[in-house]
Amino acid sequence: MLSVILALRAAHLPRFVYLIAALCLLSAGCREHGQHPNLHDRITAANTSKYCLPDACFNPHVLAVESGYVVTIFLGSKPQHTNVPPKELTKYPQSLPMQTWPRGPSIEISPTDVFADQHAVERNLSGAEQVCRSMGLEVQVRPGG
Repeated sequence: MLSVILALRAAHLPRFVYLIAALCLLSAGCREHGQHPNLHDRITAANTSKYCLPDACFNPHVLAVESGYVVTIFLGSKPQHTNVPPKELTKYPQSLPMQTWPRGPSIEISPTDVFADQHAVERNLSGAEQVCRSMGLEVQVRPGG
């Protein structure tokens, strides 16, 4: 990148031209290094269907509760539950091992049936749906659970 800037400068182009070129190169470089691959693409590339067992083939499930989420993953047939605050939901699915996605890039989301603040649950349900879709996941919203 520096060599491109020096070459532009050596060609005696007006200063603003090489400044604009340098800014374009910098912004493209930051974008490339700052983004993680889409979760959908990572799951698809990992060929996760090989992790389906005859008696257990479950993807993660997000339960929207008042305080955030309870995410259930299955390692084999054993469920593991994790409380995830709303601000951490974007990071959590990205951190899961590929074995937890045996049905491919899809996730089920449902609201809790037990609540005192229905609006908080609805807000978290909507937030989970938006976050998961932004990661490229197919979202299936199920009735309360």
